[in-house]
Amino acid sequence: MGLAGAGLVSLGLADLASPKLFQSGTTSTSSSSSSTSILSTATTSQSSTPYSTIPDYQDFLTWLHSVSAPYSGKTLKISLEAEFGPFSTQLIDGDFLNAGGIRDQYDIKPYALQLDAVSLMANTQSSAYDCYSLDVENLGVFPTLPISPYALAQQYPDLTYPGLNLDDFHRFSWDRIATYPPDLSGGNGGNSAANVTVLPFDTPTLVLFYRKDIFNKLGLTPPATWDDHFANCQAIQKSGLTPFGSVSMASPTVAVIYEYQAHLASFGGSLWAVDGNTITPTFTTDACVAALEDYVRFAPLSDPSSLINTWDNVFSSLAYESAACGLLFDGYAQWLEDPGRSNVGGLISYATNPAGPEGSFHPYAGSGVGVSKYSKNPEMAWLWVQWATAKGTQEAKLLGKYNNFPTRTSVTQAPEIASELQSGSLGVASLVNQVWEAGSLTTLLGFPKWLQAAVIIEGDLSATFNGSLKPAAALADAQTRVENLGTLTFTS
Repeated sequence: MGLAGAGLVSLGLADLASPKLFQSGTTSTSSSSSSTSILSTATTSQSSTPYSTIPDYQDFLTWLHSVSAPYSGKTLKISLEAEFGPFSTQLIDGDFLNAGGIRDQYDIKPYALQLDAVSLMANTQSSAYDCYSLDVENLGVFPTLPISPYALAQQYPDLTYPGLNLDDFHRFSWDRIATYPPDLSGGNGGNSAANVTVLPFDTPTLVLFYRKDIFNKLGLTPPATWDDHFANCQAIQKSGLTPFGSVSMASPTVAVIYEYQAHLASFGGSLWAVDGNTITPTFTTDACVAALEDYVRFAPLSDPSSLINTWDNVFSSLAYESAACGLLFDGYAQWLEDPGRSNVGGLISYATNPAGPEGSFHPYAGSGVGVSKYSKNPEMAWLWVQWATAKGTQEAKLLGKYNNFPTRTSVTQAPEIASELQSGSLGVASLVNQVWEAGSLTTLLGFPKWLQAAVIIEGDLSATFNGSLKPAAALADAQTRVENLGTLTFTS
């Protein structure tokens, strides 16, 4: 997920980490539809965090210190997307430096630019980065880029944490991120070097954000269904308490696919039928059409900026009181409470997404982190990937500034964490915990030709939201053009 504009980037650096982290030459640019700010770090901070004393975390750091002496003073290069999982990882990275003596050079960029950077690395077989992240839908575009964690553990047994426990990752993310091709059967997922490529890193989850003060004034309650949500948006817009009832991320980018996915899953639809290695578009089914009709009916009640919005701009519309509700990834909750970024601190609450005929579903835009096969430092990179996904690290990130929900199930089962989640003291993470426990999740499917297909899908979805196309016609057009890409498989 990208940052919400260059201005917000400059406001945020001071609270992400020590100024030592940032190069004096950091640059930024911006576009109308999505931030293109570039964040780069020279090295990690050298100060320990308060979380380094968490028992699970301390155990990992002690082990790391015991094995990392040969790499002390060396530097890793890491490419991450500008979102809250990477931010919170960087925030505690001083612990990795103190324990391992390894200096990290982060390159943190918004979604499209970070994807471009990884694509360039893969296509040129460059050693520009040792470690990298990719969102779930893009992992299949570069399936041979990472070194499998199973292969790394076998190659470097002395550098593999005894408590690594790959069975501890949440099954939904393991089957769709670690395993490639993804295991959609509900079975055991991947468990070998042949079908596991990266480790699940973060859990951005789309939930409903709303202005609780406005809801209270109008006697509204969080919607149970899309019809309830529509009625709420109508009432808010009629009241004039905000200029617009709602806000959407309907730009012709991957954002519109994610938002549509919340409606699509709730209507029992799917973009694809998977038969072994073959992927077939199913855009024209009744469920897909009904879901798109449901989605676009919100356009007249939405902030007009929705037509060029990504998740960044949904945040801005809520933060600066243009709209009173919208679907947004959970990490933005902390920024909405930040007076340097938001005018609505203390006024925002969150709820599960409205339900369609088949229930309530929450798009998950998680990423995986891997070691590039072109890295010149695979041993150090393997240490960092283990640290970034370790149970103790995830406990620290959940308890830290951004309350990052973990990819490991044991984190939420720890008594001290479970009690915090149940009390609601961890804010939006408590809601996300309910979503993950209920399994009401949906996500996108990646494959080598995903980027070509995505351009078609997002363009037609956006055109439908802006009224240029009718839902059935848009989906029929997308189906035809995707079919013209040729046979879609997980291998080519």
